[in-house]
Amino acid sequence: MTPRHRPVPPPLPVLTVYVTTSPPRPAWCRACKAWTRFTGDVLLLTPDGVSIVGAYAGCEICDEPEEEERAHG
Repeated sequence: MTPRHRPVPPPLPVLTVYVTTSPPRPAWCRACKAWTRFTGDVLLLTPDGVSIVGAYAGCEICDEPEEEERAHG
């Protein structure tokens, strides 16, 4: 029995996507009780458009490393 010739499949299309963040927006920090929090969106840019795929957030006060940690870190 002779093996059959199998056609080579066409190459897969190449898709380039980019992940970036939106500029941060001010937000209210419940712990500090002040407008020291920031938040933003994680964006996925594709040829079809832009999608929000997540979020990021932090606080200028709550998320700041301790002075000791900075000196010894």
